[in-house]
Amino acid sequence: MYLERVTAKDFLSYTSFDVAFSDGLNVIYGMNAAGKTNLADAVYLSSLGRSSRHPKDKDLIKWGAENGCSVACTVKTRFSRHTVEVTVGADGKKRVYIDRLPVKRIGELMGAIGTVFFAPSETKLVRGAPEDRRRFVDIALSQQNKSYFYTLKRYSSLLKQRNKVLKEYRGGAMTEHYLNIVDADLVQAGAYVGKCRRAFIAELESLAAARHAAMTGGKEKLSLKYESDAGESAAEFGEKLRASRANDMRLEFTGVGVHRDDLKIAVGGVDLRKFGSQGQQRTAALSLKLAETDVFELRTGERPILILDDVLSELDPERREGLFAAVKGMQTLLTCTDPPEISGAKYYHVTDGKIIRE
Repeated sequence: MYLERVTAKDFLSYTSFDVAFSDGLNVIYGMNAAGKTNLADAVYLSSLGRSSRHPKDKDLIKWGAENGCSVACTVKTRFSRHTVEVTVGADGKKRVYIDRLPVKRIGELMGAIGTVFFAPSETKLVRGAPEDRRRFVDIALSQQNKSYFYTLKRYSSLLKQRNKVLKEYRGGAMTEHYLNIVDADLVQAGAYVGKCRRAFIAELESLAAARHAAMTGGKEKLSLKYESDAGESAAEFGEKLRASRANDMRLEFTGVGVHRDDLKIAVGGVDLRKFGSQGQQRTAALSLKLAETDVFELRTGERPILILDDVLSELDPERREGLFAAVKGMQTLLTCTDPPEISGAKYYHVTDGKIIRE
């Protein structure tokens, strides 16, 4: 997959831009707050239908713009070329189009522009809460498998229904009746989500270990372990839900399920979630992201676009060189303040609200 062109109008700090990228390493540099991350966010938005930094769509509109904003990305795959456009009206309403046809459900967008995004804040993948690690897995899988995206949404909806029943009925025959109905669907959706996550992590582990070894000179061994209390089948999940029902009714929320899953990330047997240094956590997180590109290619036949936003300042010289070697041969958008000299890279200077290709 190759990102050919990105255009935008009244998007964040930009009045407009039209940029063509190379299929290798693209270095986007400029002063802090020049708009480098906003350019990266335009690609992220076109890929996932939402910004990496702004939860409210209306905040994507440039200050003072009266007619909303728009972003469009054109990508070329092995077999086709298509354009994804995202617009946000002055009223804050977002619309998504693929080749000018409206996208009715955001799931239709998944995988149209495959991206893997990494920024310094992404170290929360290792040191953050379990929900941060679930989010990493869920975004990766949703881009590779639309069925996963829709099933995960269904699971979340059913979970909300179940928790509502637990809070509103507070025990008794009606609670049991409604829980039986919801649980029958919840276990099926949860079992599918768990199955997909386990398969993904099993595939990711060896690839992430190889990426990590390459970046550290083989000094440390990375390992992953999927942690879940939901069991490995719908039958097991159903049994666990029934066993926890009395406790769930007392606490008024669902205490068992794939919404509580976690991913143990260890180096040399040491759990980095609790004991890793910042350098170890950063390298592990970056290794996982690089391995995500490998899994995406193995499963879809396409290499995703790698977005590295302001990561060089966080890496020592040895790990920088390891990173440059790792991204060789894949399309990468690398934002930074001081551009490194890399053979074959294309350079884009962001200044005064403009993006200048050198």
